[in-house]
Amino acid sequence: MATCFLNNVYCCYLPAHCSHGLQPLDNGVFNASKAAYRKELQKLASLTDSAPVDKVNFIKAYAKARAVGMTKKNILSGWRVTGNWPISRRKALMHPEIQPDKKETTPGSDGHRDGQVDSDHTPTTSRHIRDLGKNKSPSTRRRYSVISRGFEAQESKIASLGTRIASLEEEVGRLSRGKKRKAIPNPNKRFMTLAEALVACGAISEPNEAIERADAVEDVIEGGGMEEDERSNSEEEELTVVRTRAGREVRIPRKY
Repeated sequence: MATCFLNNVYCCYLPAHCSHGLQPLDNGVFNASKAAYRKELQKLASLTDSAPVDKVNFIKAYAKARAVGMTKKNILSGWRVTGNWPISRRKALMHPEIQPDKKETTPGSDGHRDGQVDSDHTPTTSRHIRDLGKNKSPSTRRRYSVISRGFEAQESKIASLGTRIASLEEEVGRLSRGKKRKAIPNPNKRFMTLAEALVACGAISEPNEAIERADAVEDVIEGGGMEEDERSNSEEEELTVVRTRAGREVRIPRKY
């Protein structure tokens, strides 16, 4: 990960067993490259009269297919279709391979079900309310549509409140738990902390070098001060003492 960060390559870790739905290359670049490569093989087969494809022809066909498939537009579309960037969980969850199987119903059973909704059962969705207005007069259908819109507004409000309640319950459960749960490491966050650590190492080394240089300068200043004190003491000792005839000392004033 450190090598990737230093070379401006950002790692993106995907969940297991979902590369067919979340891999940008599988959903963007590879499909376009495969289609272009098939076209080149068809051209080559028509020109060479079904001759076997050797390595030279393969490289030529692949180079042309790569120029067609490996484009900025295809790369960005792969990230957009998979919902990786811009981030869209709905696109990942709406992948056709993870959708539940649809129940096969016959027209007769559908009509019977509609009759039950109309007569015996209470509508549970706005679609059911709109279905009740089928084969009715325009004014009746208009009334049913107004009721369905109000029902949709209530459904959205209930959904938002349900999400709010779920988040609050999760928060209460987290606060009420006494034992700490082991945190699952996130490799994406680990990659970013690695980048911060590399930057911090470079920032720490510079202050240490500055402190060492400051200590060396202080040692030199202290050494120079001691030499000056010794020199001044030696000069004072070298001054000659002048005495009078009576034996008294005469101090010679210093010249500044």
